[in-house]
Amino acid sequence: MKLGEIYRLPIEKGMGKDPRTKAAVEKLLEKEKKLYAEMKEDEKKEYDRDRLFNPYGDTRLLYGDPEREVSRALAGIDMETGEVLLADRISGRGQKIDLIIAHHPEGKAMSALYQVMRLQEDVLAKFGVPINVAEGIMASRINEVKLGLMPLNHNRAVDAARLLDIPLMCVHTPADNQVNDFIQTLIDEKKPETLNDVLKLLKEI
Repeated sequence: MKLGEIYRLPIEKGMGKDPRTKAAVEKLLEKEKKLYAEMKEDEKKEYDRDRLFNPYGDTRLLYGDPEREVSRALAGIDMETGEVLLADRISGRGQKIDLIIAHHPEGKAMSALYQVMRLQEDVLAKFGVPINVAEGIMASRINEVKLGLMPLNHNRAVDAARLLDIPLMCVHTPADNQVNDFIQTLIDEKKPETLNDVLKLLKEI
């Protein structure tokens, strides 16, 4: 597959399992497209155009040509500079790694992590919490995460991947959406009554 296809696939799948419904997420994208159309040319130069088709700021192709062919990927939860070096070492031993896929965000995706936390407001509302209360619950935590991320050196792993010419991407919220949907469907089907029942059910997976 091409790198760009691998990047767009989890976004599409994540939208299909988004707790806000795919229609609601597509509405957000339409707003983004309208906002972009109204921008001045100098503003468009600095705009992250992935936002026109990708509603998840924590999911990005961080380095690599979208047309590049990929046959083997190294994937993990935290893929930082050490893992980039590991990919290069594995490639040097004859098993070429064409792509590194991280779950937790790196680079500009990490700096945008706080933005996708607003999804939790919609999840709380879905379970009966009034939206204004949900927003109040999340506001301080979102701000705390935002301030905590600001001073970090986001690009270490991305820079390492660029220097070694190994494509790097991260898939955060779309992967979480898949897991949330899987677990919720399982719980709805099995109807565990106690916390112990829930734990037994999870251990069967």
